[in-house]
Amino acid sequence: MFFGIPRIVPLFMSLCTCFLLSCDPLEGPGKGPPALLVYFLDVGQGDACLLRTPGNRWFLYDVGNKEEYLIPFLKSARVDTLSAVFISHPDLDHYGAFPALLREIPIKKVFLPSGSNPNPDWAEVLGDLDVFAGEKDTLFAGDTLLWEDGIRVRVLWPFPHSGLQDNNISTVLRVEYLSRRILLTGDIEEEAERGVLAAGVSPAADILKVAHHGSRTSNGLPFLSAVSPRWAVISCDSAVYGHPHAEAVADLNLVMGDSARILRTDRSGTVAFEVDGLGIRRIPMPR
Repeated sequence: MFFGIPRIVPLFMSLCTCFLLSCDPLEGPGKGPPALLVYFLDVGQGDACLLRTPGNRWFLYDVGNKEEYLIPFLKSARVDTLSAVFISHPDLDHYGAFPALLREIPIKKVFLPSGSNPNPDWAEVLGDLDVFAGEKDTLFAGDTLLWEDGIRVRVLWPFPHSGLQDNNISTVLRVEYLSRRILLTGDIEEEAERGVLAAGVSPAADILKVAHHGSRTSNGLPFLSAVSPRWAVISCDSAVYGHPHAEAVADLNLVMGDSARILRTDRSGTVAFEVDGLGIRRIPMPR
């Protein structure tokens, strides 16, 4: 990202479209089982993680707050239907683009967080969902979803009646495929991280979506050590709140020992991975 210079969104999306359309969406590396594709979208200060299963089903965890970034990417990737959308918690930078998403892309099921928010934008989302024809549900720790054969999604947080609020009620998912694991953490802070560990739940994962955009109030060293990721992705815009904070990056470096595997969307743009039985490979994406 070049600070002080507006993003040239149309040009970026045009490049993304050319890149994605040049690839067969079902094409894997040519060996072994087909791949799970994971995209941590560059949506500015916010979160949006898009996953495509080997069976060509699409899932979206959080949607960011910039429809002008989200919708063109989904269309360039030829996402014609979302099997499910997960809103981790009711913060605008995680759900703000949902009304536009609901208008533009058919959605089969929406998973809502257990908490509330007085923000009128959240009330708009709930109003839209009042007339939503698909399914709605809320997840809690211990729930398990089977997206398709071989893909299991475990809910690690929150527990019902945890007593925590705001960021700490974020729905935490671990997507598991062929012994590879992707941990999606929303904005949980250290209170929730301690709750996960105290419950005896292992958050170990190969790819970590770093909590709360790399905030110092999240990503405590005990939690990061328990995750022990090979890759870490920070979705942020440092010009907004100064994320990621130096303390969180230092702890990630301490645990991972390889700063080259700590990626930031404000520097790298959308970060993508291909996950299959042969391992995890980063997919180059145009800026």
